[in-house]
Amino acid sequence: MSGNLVGLIPILPLVAALIQLVLPGRVGACRAIGVVSLLSILALSVGAVISITPSDPSQQAGVLVSQMGDWAAPYGITLALDSLSGVLIAAAAAVALGSYIHSFSSLDPAVEKRYFHPLVQLLLFGVNLSFLTGDLFNLFVGFEVMLMASYGLVTLGTSRAQMRQAYKYVLLNVLAGTIFLMAAGMVYGLMGTLNMADLARMVAEAEASQKAYAAGVITADEVQTLPAGFTPLAVLLLMVFALKGGFFPLWFWLPDTYPTLPIGIAGLFGGLLTKVGVYAVARTFPAIFASDGMGGSDRALAWILAVAAAFTMFFAVLGAVSQGRVRRILAVHVISQVGYMVFGLAVALWVPRALSLDGGMAGLTVAGYAMAGCVFYMVQHMVVKCSLFLCCGIMEMHAGTDKLDRLGGLLKRDTALAVLFFVAAMSLVGLPPLSGFFGKMVIIQAGWRELWPLSVIGLLTGALTLLSMLKIWSYGFWNPPKAAVVNAPEQVRRRGRSAYGGAAMLVGLALFLGFGAELIYRVALQAGDQIMDRRPYITAVLGEDGLERVEAYELAIAEAEAQAEQGDPALRLVETPADEAEAATPPAMASAVPETLAGVIPGAGPEGRAPR
Repeated sequence: MSGNLVGLIPILPLVAALIQLVLPGRVGACRAIGVVSLLSILALSVGAVISITPSDPSQQAGVLVSQMGDWAAPYGITLALDSLSGVLIAAAAAVALGSYIHSFSSLDPAVEKRYFHPLVQLLLFGVNLSFLTGDLFNLFVGFEVMLMASYGLVTLGTSRAQMRQAYKYVLLNVLAGTIFLMAAGMVYGLMGTLNMADLARMVAEAEASQKAYAAGVITADEVQTLPAGFTPLAVLLLMVFALKGGFFPLWFWLPDTYPTLPIGIAGLFGGLLTKVGVYAVARTFPAIFASDGMGGSDRALAWILAVAAAFTMFFAVLGAVSQGRVRRILAVHVISQVGYMVFGLAVALWVPRALSLDGGMAGLTVAGYAMAGCVFYMVQHMVVKCSLFLCCGIMEMHAGTDKLDRLGGLLKRDTALAVLFFVAAMSLVGLPPLSGFFGKMVIIQAGWRELWPLSVIGLLTGALTLLSMLKIWSYGFWNPPKAAVVNAPEQVRRRGRSAYGGAAMLVGLALFLGFGAELIYRVALQAGDQIMDRRPYITAVLGEDGLERVEAYELAIAEAEAQAEQGDPALRLVETPADEAEAATPPAMASAVPETLAGVIPGAGPEGRAPR
């Protein structure tokens, strides 16, 4: 698949939205255009993932790159599709399609005419742009497009409770967007670029120069360092992404907002929006802001994520167990399950990058394994969480409410709904062999060595998740009816055909993710490897010479080590304490290094350092 086709993935929903805007009131045409758009995005993204995934698992997946206007990075706008972005775009398209079809039956026809269709397409345009963009500014643009569309969707229906929560939702996200823009501007002021591959290159060069200095290849004055404000900006961006992702303690807006929305929109939001925040952390922090060699700040950021994961998982699941409405239980569980994703991120940043995974998986690191679990769990949670919201919508068609004390008897009245809900609920819990089990198992296993308290909290959270799902099952399906029947089962099935279709599609996909976990994990492992090893991404975006300086440093280090092992006095590694290293300069270094570093690394040449 050509990299030029990558641009179609965000363009398709944008074109669909523009067409739907000029067709007000023509619901049938808008539905058809929306379905075609979502199916096209799904087909393109799946095809792209297949094209970049090698048949040999030991090889690394490719990256499809499109430079807008043929302006080379880092000066132009870059769209890059790798295993991470490709699989998330495919999952987002599937979730959007399921919730979109469900809304044909569950959404009030009067509300559906109020720009529902173009707003869904614009939301997906923002999500796809966020997943594909190669620079921080256009990540901000993608976030804002997604959020502006969500502002319109949040206000569809205009109930009093909905408008009250919409005000809070808009205010918080406008504040987060302002902070994001300010942080991006300061990153540009410090680094001179916002291109992610270029930022990753700069960090890689700084790390390589520090290793070269430790090996005695260069002097202290030649070491490249990152600006002093780099780490504070990383914390600022983490706060923005945490607010959008629903991390502790910035989750407070979510449990009150999602339950007030029309159920199809709630499913769309529950499946998509928080994952964009998690994706932003996964994309930027391992490669840039929390990379190795950050002078200890990488471990501090890992600590922040570990604490956030623990509290996000445990406190949120306690809140879910205490709720008395199905919508609120599902909304709070969006937060608790995000905690598992943050757990995977924390493990990936905590452990040494080169730490190998036991169990015969040659070349697989603990960090890459944890990140693969995070990616898999993101995909399965997008599908499962949306399907649970859609099942809740069908329950409301039967009973007219989602209050647990007014439900009951649904197992006998609607066996199909009972099966759909049970499969989705047990997938969320992580019951083997369903999809949630394979995501949680990998994350907990990866964290058991270094962050075992988080693994214990993860297991406990899973048990409490089971309790909350059994609470819905008991009240809604096993118990006898506690209120008058609002709609007869035959009437619900007749009027809710598309609602059943959307829910069944996503539940079927959840089953595929569970029984076909090995196939999905092939892509997830490739994604984890690409996240933790930034070299292929940098090379794909910046070209073959993007890592020239890093490779020169590594070659010089290798030559120095080889000559030191052979006892060559011309270039022997400097062996000085860390506090004395700056004052020490290896003898005869200037005459031994130029063949490797001259012309590539500033300050290295036949005369030693170049004048500054």
